[in-house]
Amino acid sequence: MNGANNNCAIWKQCDSDSDDSVSTFSSAPLWNHKGVKCASLLSHEMQSLEKKLQRIIFIQQTDQSYHLALDDIRDQSEISLLVEPSFYGRHCSTSVIAIATSNNTYIFDVRALGKIFKSLSELLEAKVPRKIMHYSHRICDLFAHKHNIKIDGICDTFVELCVVRQDRGLCSLREAISLTLNIPMSELTCDEIESPRESVRNFTGRPLSKDQLQILGKLAILQQKLHDRLIYGNICTELQQMTTNFSYEFKKHSNSTEEIALNMAPESKIGTECINQFYLISTKMSDS
Repeated sequence: MNGANNNCAIWKQCDSDSDDSVSTFSSAPLWNHKGVKCASLLSHEMQSLEKKLQRIIFIQQTDQSYHLALDDIRDQSEISLLVEPSFYGRHCSTSVIAIATSNNTYIFDVRALGKIFKSLSELLEAKVPRKIMHYSHRICDLFAHKHNIKIDGICDTFVELCVVRQDRGLCSLREAISLTLNIPMSELTCDEIESPRESVRNFTGRPLSKDQLQILGKLAILQQKLHDRLIYGNICTELQQMTTNFSYEFKKHSNSTEEIALNMAPESKIGTECINQFYLISTKMSDS
């Protein structure tokens, strides 16, 4: 159900079976898919995804797995962060946190843990690792009001998508992944997400099924890929081309070793003419 259909749900707790709220996975209103350069996962990325999904680490207590997870997260320059439920921010109660690093995927059962401990909250409040999120305003509102945590170092894939499309039209994480990575929506869901029980759809019921853990892990991993495609495949494409042109500058010149040696003198500025020092990312947005 779309949140606009039942505004009173905002004032209810998201973990209620009678709640009409929506989860992060709910589809936003239809919007115009324009300007996004799509790029499917490469074969080795697909293989890596499958391997990572087979070794999701589900954490329900502060044991060795918990501390090893924090060590891994601390060593990252960026992580992908997913929280359920979070769609209505402060009006929700955090049930699970999914974090994907470069090698592992962790799902923290906040209900079983009892709270978000200082060791994890300090990582969330640090500028590094950067946190890749979608609809970060909702997640940050939840964490600020329910856990007194101010998340820092945020990279929001929704914001990136708006810049790429030059359009502020709403788009859920699943829709953004489907559009940018050419993955069918049917592969980004599970039966539980369509369940008539709100506690199942919002991941607040227990026990969590294997399919629920798998879809959380999958979306966290793909959210990181989404960020990569939006930044390097869309927003920074001109910058990438400048880099390519600059890196092959000497190849354009004579093969004379002597001439190239002169061009490599310490004060030589050869190649810099291909760099647009006034390069700017367009942030103009439509009124839609």
